[in-house]
Amino acid sequence: MVSFTLRFVFSLVFLSACYAAMSQFFTGSRFDSTFTEYFRRDSGGWTAGDATISVPLSDRRVIWLFGDSYIVNVDTTDNTLPCLFQIRNCMTVQDSADLNRMVTHIDSTQTGIFRTTFKIGETPQLELLWPDHGFEHQDTVFIILSHIDNDTWDLIDLYVARLAMPGLEIAGMTVLPDKSGYSFGRCILTDSTAGYRYIYGNKVNWIVWEPFVARCPLDGIFGDWEYWTASGWSDNISALWKISEFPVSPSYSVVTIDGRYYLITQQNGYLTCGLGREIYAYESDYPTGPFTNPRLLYTIENMLNEHYLLTYNAYAHPFFTAGNELLISYNVNDRVDTLDPYICPSQCKNVWTDRIDADSYRPKFIRVPLGLITGVEERDLPHDVVYASILFPNPATDRTELRLPDDIVPEQLIIYSADGQVVLAFRLEGAAPGSPVPLNLSDMRPGIYLVKVTTDTGTLKQKLIVR
Repeated sequence: MVSFTLRFVFSLVFLSACYAAMSQFFTGSRFDSTFTEYFRRDSGGWTAGDATISVPLSDRRVIWLFGDSYIVNVDTTDNTLPCLFQIRNCMTVQDSADLNRMVTHIDSTQTGIFRTTFKIGETPQLELLWPDHGFEHQDTVFIILSHIDNDTWDLIDLYVARLAMPGLEIAGMTVLPDKSGYSFGRCILTDSTAGYRYIYGNKVNWIVWEPFVARCPLDGIFGDWEYWTASGWSDNISALWKISEFPVSPSYSVVTIDGRYYLITQQNGYLTCGLGREIYAYESDYPTGPFTNPRLLYTIENMLNEHYLLTYNAYAHPFFTAGNELLISYNVNDRVDTLDPYICPSQCKNVWTDRIDADSYRPKFIRVPLGLITGVEERDLPHDVVYASILFPNPATDRTELRLPDDIVPEQLIIYSADGQVVLAFRLEGAAPGSPVPLNLSDMRPGIYLVKVTTDTGTLKQKLIVR
């Protein structure tokens, strides 16, 4: 035990020194108070929780998945909740037109903790299922959940919940074939062009989480997976090879920006208040890594009663990218700390009678400039050059046209989906300045896309609505 403790402390000091050395650089990220406010809910369903994983739907709604959650009303006189939460996981759905409107989905046929959204079996029983990521395919939403041992917190196996669109009723819970203790489902990236879903996961090696990736066909979540190994893809899970030499947090995400891949993670604070406050991005040319070149994105400063809170599991939400800024959430918590000296704010010295500030267990959101993540400051056109539109028509159905002024020479056009995937890209060299360039949208699903046009003088970007 002494040997382990010394190694643990040494590792903390070493990792903290490494991160501190990189923390000297100015980040340029900002706290998003508007989005954070959406999750300061006092009544009517979910009121606090952690995990904070988003799954965008084709009808523009967004599923938000949470772990241990409160569904009791907040005492608005002092903004408090009881120390003990009510359910082990929860799903709430954000409206497409009004982001402040959310509908909580729980099992209202049950009482107490059995109201938990995702459970195994039909009778009142409780297994610890913590949500991971998900995706929509045809008329069904698939969500991966980690089945955790209640006592040891070890992974038992993985389940997939099937939700029927549009009502999102739970149509079934299916256990996946054994994954040898790997926590797959932390993030899922869909590559429709290649015909695969990349399913990111991790596994503990001593005291650090190492990242890995598997893939399956678009409609093959329940079929045979392939695993990334040192020599390429294989059906042998024992040959898995980590996709980065850098450790990740228990929950992490991978996004695409301009055709490259970026792993978003948080320094592991070992659930200790004051540690693990830095959020980083790592980059790669491929979804399989290797993810290298860490960039500090943000340092969390949330405190309560002059003590740092627990901060953990930063997660990206590319669907909400706006103004060239990526939305990232992180979780805060006040560990049950009953022994003096109190490192955390320690609001729950008596978990049965004390209460917590509701904001000490609600997600926070930041906006990170895309240029900070990629390391490339984009060269935009001069601010005194304003174009009402470069796409006509917009909104569009099956086709639109790119129209640029005569003095702008186009070089390349890329269209990204809301989750950052490239859906259309081609070179524009040879296109006559001032001549319209037709764009065929017939293969694109209805939704909001980002059109990026590289020109001889800078970059033009505009949202495209496809109906």
